[in-house]
Formats: sequence, C-alpha cells, structure tokens
Amino acid sequence: MITVVSMNPCIDLTLFIPKLTIGGSHRVTRTRSDYSGKAVNVAHCLKNLQQPVKLLGFNFAENGRFLAESLDNAGISHDFINVVGSIRTNTKIFEESTGEMTEINQESAAVSASELAALTEKLQNQAATAMILSGSLPTGAKPSTYADIIRQAKIPVILDTYGQPLIDGLAAGAYLIKPNLQELEQTLQQKLPTQAEQIAAAQKLLREYPKTKAICLSLGAKGAFMIGENAVFFAPPLDIPIKGVQGAGDSLVAGLCVVLANLVNAKNAKNAENGENLDNPPLSEMLKSAVAAACASLMQDGSLMAAFADYENMLPKVVVEKMN
Repeated sequence: MITVVSMNPCIDLTLFIPKLTIGGSHRVTRTRSDYSGKAVNVAHCLKNLQQPVKLLGFNFAENGRFLAESLDNAGISHDFINVVGSIRTNTKIFEESTGEMTEINQESAAVSASELAALTEKLQNQAATAMILSGSLPTGAKPSTYADIIRQAKIPVILDTYGQPLIDGLAAGAYLIKPNLQELEQTLQQKLPTQAEQIAAAQKLLREYPKTKAICLSLGAKGAFMIGENAVFFAPPLDIPIKGVQGAGDSLVAGLCVVLANLVNAKNAKNAENGENLDNPPLSEMLKSAVAAACASLMQDGSLMAAFADYENMLPKVVVEKMN
C-alpha cells in the first residue's frame, strides 16, 4: 500500500480558450471541473497504474463530501480529518493554440495545530511501503510540517513541494524529491539557465543532505532529469498530442513511486539483491516510469490522470540518456 498525504485539496476549474490575451475578453470553448490537488492527482494516477493506494489528509466540511464521493467512485481508499471551511477553487486557463496553462490558485481554509497533530498520529498507524507528500501546505501549517512527518516515517518518503518546506524535508531525510525547475530556482533563490547549472545545484543539495538519494527535476516541455550524487540521467520530451498539462508533474511522482514500491516490496520479501537498491535506486528505471506516466496524463483532458494502457504504451518509447 502507498500512502499519499493530501494537505490542501482543491477544485480545478479548467477553462479552454483558443488564445489568451492579457486584459482582453475571451470566449471559452469548453470547461471541466475536477476535485483535485497535487496529492489527489497522485492518488488517482497510482490507482490507474494498478497500485494499491490510500489517501489521507484534510477534507473541508462545506463541500468536502463531493471530494469523498469522487474518490469513492474512483475506488480510491481514503481516511480524512474533516475541518471547518470549504475546498479552495483553482482556475486553470488552457490556451489551445500553444498548449500552455495559466494557473490562478486560491488560498486554503485554515487548519489548527490540534488537527495537524491528529493527522500526524494517524499517519504513524498506517502500514505502507512508501509515502508521498505532495503539494502546498494549508493555512495554519508550519513550514516544518512535512519534515515532522518525514522524521516519524519508517518508510521511504517522496516529497514534492518547494521553498522552506522542501529544505526542511531534505534535512529530515526525504528519500527522493521532485521539484520542477521553477520550484528549484525559487527554493534556492537563484536562476539556473543551463543544464550544467541545474545538475550542479541538485547534486550540491544531495551532498548537503545525504539521506536523500535522488532528485527528479522536471523541465516541463523540455524533459526531465533524474539526478543522483554520482550519476545523472535525462529523458527528452516525446512528441505526443497534449490535451491537459496540470497533472503531468503529479504523474511523474506516481511513476517514480511505482518503481520505489516494487523495490520496497522486494526488500520486504528478503530479496537481498533488490533490497540493497534502496540505497542505490535504479535512477534510469525510475525516470522511464515517471516520464511514461507523465506523457500518459498529458494525453488526458483537464485533471484526468494517466490511463494504464497509455502508460504501458509510453514505457518503451521513453528514451533515457546517461549524462557525462
């Protein structure tokens, strides 16, 4: 079982328009609304990739039953702590002529210290092979919230966030992190315009925080890196029809976790050869799975996640290059 932690769910309202002009008036060609959030997306993708998954975290009283119903309909197990307030709405403007997405994200309702403590306690009682912490923290949560969860976890944790929560998570021992380039630059407060600078910055983090085994760095439409302290792999983008982009990064995380969960299961079965790979993860295999999942999600509308058949079809098409 993979535990995915949803701190800050949302409703994704996606507006499709031919071309976005700032300050202009636009006619929407179509819309769709999905109960979403990064962790919710990851859980949907893992379910689609035939992985056992359970979603924990916060849900909000005013409209949260619709999120619960959508998860039930998808067959995703969940165990939320219900708090006062409503699920935020994030507006996504998809420009059909370019495939680019503009996002306008709303702040969440607040959670209390006691509610955060209750969630932390609940997470300690889960039997899982791996944990995923993904997305922004809700109002009321300290930047160290993810780090506190990581320190108490007895399983590998994939962390997908940015800023101080990412740095704190690295210090706490996140097994793997997955920022995109913009998030990495924001976290480090520096521009990284070249591949050499991007790789050097990531490897510097790995040296500073040796408990973290790898960094998956998403470059969006330019591909993705899988960076270890002593090895770097790159997957260039594939030429595929793009229908929606907001779930691609979340699908990268799901694809990474498919391989990680297999490694943990092998170790638990006392397969010593595979068990050793937790300290030396198969970076190339993880990147291939991640990019295949992301591509499969790019082929879906709105916040819909990868279909398993598309994921399997993409796997042999993903090219992974070892960097010198």
